[in-house]
Amino acid sequence: MEKETKLTLGKILGEIYRIQKHSKSVICPVGNDTIFGLLNGFEETLEREIESLELISSEEVAFVSRVLNKYFTDEQKLNDFNGYYDIEAELEERGIDRIKAKRIITMFKAEGRFLKVIEKMDSSGSPAECRTFEIPDYEM
Repeated sequence: MEKETKLTLGKILGEIYRIQKHSKSVICPVGNDTIFGLLNGFEETLEREIESLELISSEEVAFVSRVLNKYFTDEQKLNDFNGYYDIEAELEERGIDRIKAKRIITMFKAEGRFLKVIEKMDSSGSPAECRTFEIPDYEM
């Protein structure tokens, strides 16, 4: 990403965070140091905030959808489903790690999709970070 574009995006993001910080009804997900760094063009802060944004492709979403749909549409497979560990290897083969899978599954839950499968992930058959898929308050 070009420096000017990165600076502009950082400034905009910093202003959004600054407004959130002063709002009584919105939770700001960053501290004053991050806001200051973004507003004042600190490269390290810009890198940390902007570069952490990762595109989730339509193909990745479709793949996770197909994986969950196998369990959602087959009552026997759903009954045998123990949790995230049952699908982890299949997702990782396609380059979808736990962090990305959690984001995709959280979106599915927010959309009301695959709820029976997602509910079964809240078990010992899933790692702690892949048991519940709630959107944090600061992201709403």
